[in-house]
Amino acid sequence: MKVQVELYGRLRESGSHLVELEVKDGATAAEVLEKLKSLLGPKAELLKGCVLATDGAVLAPGEKATFQKRLAALPHTLLPPSLGKL
Repeated sequence: MKVQVELYGRLRESGSHLVELEVKDGATAAEVLEKLKSLLGPKAELLKGCVLATDGAVLAPGEKATFQKRLAALPHTLLPPSLGKL
């Protein structure tokens, strides 16, 4: 299954604002981030502390992410303080 991931904040230093990933159906947020890490190669360290979000919620690492075709990768610095660390 293909998902699009929009990159925000420091992640845009990777040279892209939007990437498309091929992931298994039912992939978790952590699995999508691992796939994104592979794609970013040497710039993968930019993902440290990042989370995935839908248009309505920040996803926990074990939460299924592929129910959405478009996700956002957010650095922890862009998260509201009320969310704390996931």
